[in-house]
This record gives sequence, structure tokens and C-alpha cells, in this order.
Amino acid sequence: MDLHSVIASWLEWLQKEKRLSSHTLKAYAGDMEGFMAFMQSYQGEGLTLETASSLKAQDFRSWLAFFAQKNAAKTSIARAMSVIRSFFHYLDQEGLAHNPILKTMKSPKLPFSIPKALSQDQMTDFLKVNAEGEDWTALRDQALFMVLYGAGLRISEALALDQGDVAGTDILRIKGKGNKERLVPLLPVVKEALMSYLKSCPLRDHSPLFLGLQGKRLNISVAEKQVRDLRRALGLPETVTPHALRHSFATHLLEGEGDLRTIQELLGHTSLSTTQRYTHANRQHLQRVYEAAHPRARKLLED
Repeated sequence: MDLHSVIASWLEWLQKEKRLSSHTLKAYAGDMEGFMAFMQSYQGEGLTLETASSLKAQDFRSWLAFFAQKNAAKTSIARAMSVIRSFFHYLDQEGLAHNPILKTMKSPKLPFSIPKALSQDQMTDFLKVNAEGEDWTALRDQALFMVLYGAGLRISEALALDQGDVAGTDILRIKGKGNKERLVPLLPVVKEALMSYLKSCPLRDHSPLFLGLQGKRLNISVAEKQVRDLRRALGLPETVTPHALRHSFATHLLEGEGDLRTIQELLGHTSLSTTQRYTHANRQHLQRVYEAAHPRARKLLED
């Protein structure tokens, strides 16, 4: 098989089985294209399934060094390495090629980053602005932001919803990363925002829940622009993105004394360690919860 055909099949598999967003798939395709171009220049010939199996550690290190010479961020290098690992795992899984070298290669160590959440006051202001609009697109954006913050969905999960997913239900059934399914309560205030949007939407007979002006499923770039325009209008930091609304959902649940296991389930995290990142953003709150709840702490305070 031609390697380019295999890459196309791999990307299609990622979309169907892993439910990666179009934005992520585009990034994956770009990383693979860069890897192929480098190997062609480095080896003097195009990469094939046979030569992919024979790549050595030095070949991968040279590619990483070239990547670093372009002053690429560590996060970009780590992502590219993850993409190549994924592709070679797919080759192995499909019996097309086998190269054990990647298992011995280490990705760049990334700096620890704490999710950036809005304060509760900032979140209130953020949601209030769009609530004042009467145009159906303003109500759409308001409903989308309410879903991201009120249900903690990823932007790709929210935009994948159909109108039937929210009709006559108080529970959202979400398929997240890795095709993992989870149930998320649909709060009355969120449902109210959704119903207001659907009643005003002139394209209500369409299946996708969030629609663009052309009647197709809303593009993620449009949603990102709406958040960007709103944060600038409110003077909020550049860290306010659609994903920041999901972070705010988790952080505010934690501040309201929600337990990590429940938050993990609501967010659809496979590992609790991923959810625990939010604890670093709220150490003082955790200390208060500890002092109020732990029997030994209560005894010490009473003494």
C-alpha cells in the first residue's frame, strides 16, 4: 500500500473511532506531512512502509532536532511526537509495519500548567452579555456558552450535539475522547437557554443543534471567534477560550465542595490525575475543606 493512502486511512480511523475534532485532525495531518517531508530530505527518498519499519533512533532524533531548530514550542514537539507514535501504533495494529524504536524514545518534558479558569464574577459577566441579544445567533452563542460552562463539555462535544439530543431530556449522553460515553445532567438554566435558542432559530428542522448562518453545523473557528470577541469586549485575559469555560465548570464545582471523583465523571477524564490539576489552582479552598471535614483536623481546631 502507498504510505499516503495509509495516512489517509489512519486519519479516517481517528475521526471515526477516536472522535477527534476536525481542528485536531488538521494538526495531526500537518505533523505527519512535516515528518514525511523531513524524512524525504534527510534520507534522499520518500518514506515507504518498508523504510518506516527500518527507521532508527538516530533518524527520529534528527527529526526532533530539526523540529527544535525551528524554535518550535515544547508543546508542539511533544504533540508531534505523540502523533508519530499514534501513526506507528496504527501501522503495527494493522499489520502494515513494525518499528519498536519509538517505544524507547522520550518526549520533551513539558512545564506544569494549571488550567486557566474565570472567576465566578467574570463568568457571570461573560454569560450576561450574550443574554442581552435577541438575534437568533446571539441566543445560539448564549446557549453554546451555557452548555460549555453548565455541563463542562469540550467544544467538539458541544458542536457534535444534534437537536434530538436535548429534546425532552434532562440528561445529556456524551461521547467523548476514545468514544467513551458519559452522562451529564442538563441544568434547568442551561435547558432554558437551549430552548430559547431553538425557538428563535429559523433553521430548526435541521439535525445539528448549533447551526451556522448557512444552515450547517457550527464551525469551531466561528465559536472560537465569538469567545475571542466577547473576552476583548469585557477586557478579559487571552486565556479565555471555549476550553476555559470547561475549566471554569470544574473549578467552580470544586469551590462548591464537589468531590474529585464526581468531577472526573462529569468531565469524562479517564485518569483522576488529569482532574487533580484543578486542585493546584485551588489549594486554599482544599485546605478549608480539609479542616472542616477531616476528623483529626476538626479535633485539632477544637483543642
